[in-house]
Amino acid sequence: MKTGRKKILWLSLLAIFALVLTACGGSSKEPTPTPLNPNLIAAQAIATFSMGLTQTAFAQPSLTPSLTPVPTTTVQATFSPLGTNTASVAATSACDVSVFITDVTIPDGTLMAPGQNFDKTWRIQNSGTCSWTATYKAVFTGSGNGPMGAVSTPIGKVVGPGESIDITVEFVAPTAPGDYVSWWKLQNDAGTFFGTPFSVAIKVVGAGNTTTPTETPTATP
Repeated sequence: MKTGRKKILWLSLLAIFALVLTACGGSSKEPTPTPLNPNLIAAQAIATFSMGLTQTAFAQPSLTPSLTPVPTTTVQATFSPLGTNTASVAATSACDVSVFITDVTIPDGTLMAPGQNFDKTWRIQNSGTCSWTATYKAVFTGSGNGPMGAVSTPIGKVVGPGESIDITVEFVAPTAPGDYVSWWKLQNDAGTFFGTPFSVAIKVVGAGNTTTPTETPTATP
């Protein structure tokens, strides 16, 4: 009985010793290297190269070229208001200037009979820098009670700067009683009014010129 137990004990010790030797011997052996796959190496190299390019691209972003605008010349058109000639207005204001001096005939408030013909004369001075031609004229401006039968009248002579002229226009008094006024102004050869206006103002008194029809007697047989 004791002999059997001793045998079992020795066998166990031998087994343990064998295991220890096996472990020590296994640890001393170097692992067998695994053969390398060429395709795997190439794929890893390509992946590594691509990753390097990507990192370089992020580290150094591409520069966006900046475009320098080419200077352009802007032409600004200047427009004058419709119906206004700036040059002619400036020239007229400096060139054609007239000043009313006095009424030579028919002072304001002169009494007139209905339908009476009369001549009104004004004295006007050329206060501008240009001479007036003989075709400059006195023209009704549209203000007042109408032209009272008068028409545009040329001044009839050349008037130099600083000179004065007497301008006469023929009028016809209205037929109805009342106070009447008519405003006039000088006009140059271009048809432009200039200078100070002048007027004729009258008072019509009395009955109008009316004709009463007369009956023709009828003969009685």
